[in-house]
Amino acid sequence: MKFRQMLALALIGGCLLAPLNGVAGLFTTPAREVGDAIFSKFGKGAAGSSADEITSAATNAIARHGKDAAPLLRNSGHSGFQALEMAGDKAPDVIKLYAKRGDESLWVISQPKRLAIFIKHGDSAADALIKHPGLADNLVERFGGDAATALTAISKPSAQRLAMVAEEGLLNASARNPELLPVIRLYGDSAMEFIWKNKGALAVASVLGTFLADPNAYISGVKELAVPVLSSINWTLIVAGILTVLFLPFIARVVVKTRKASANKALPS
Repeated sequence: MKFRQMLALALIGGCLLAPLNGVAGLFTTPAREVGDAIFSKFGKGAAGSSADEITSAATNAIARHGKDAAPLLRNSGHSGFQALEMAGDKAPDVIKLYAKRGDESLWVISQPKRLAIFIKHGDSAADALIKHPGLADNLVERFGGDAATALTAISKPSAQRLAMVAEEGLLNASARNPELLPVIRLYGDSAMEFIWKNKGALAVASVLGTFLADPNAYISGVKELAVPVLSSINWTLIVAGILTVLFLPFIARVVVKTRKASANKALPS
């Protein structure tokens, strides 16, 4: 009787422990692979100074975020652990980004500033950062999602031009100037080329309003911007002319004195 009771308890205990052992095995194997891979490729770092310590960190990360975190950790190394920690409840988005974009996403994931931009603005920001490395960082940080979607719609030369007009102040010249970004997203390189050629005129609020009312008509050449007369005046030339008129009598007297002096020197003594 006692033997039967002991056997029954053993069977029940085995049934209860089997799922737990299965869960432990689910995380231990990929965690060990991740730990060994990181230690071999990256050495010691934020996740630990030995393969066992890194494996322990990987076990915790995989238990928390699921086995899909393993490829990210394996290929990003110690920065992957930091990225998941920094992302907080957005960590699943970081894991999905790596699953979608692979190693090229490490440009975003492994750098805190770019990671913060991605966490705040989402996939379009990541796409912009990856497509235009070095150009997109400041633009998306300053102008947000509209800058991100605009950048994904244009080529590198256009992105360079966008960065330059932003630096010159066109995108914040008035309250409506940031509305140029959705136009770029919609019409791509042709919009950026038009904006580049007409950046001076588009800094004028009235001209900008006219353009934003029907951008396609101007970009396609159906309509032309009517630039206000005052903005088309060459003020440098006008100022130079005014100064010439003001100083003309003085210049004339100097010329006359110079001629008289030359004439007197030419007379025989």
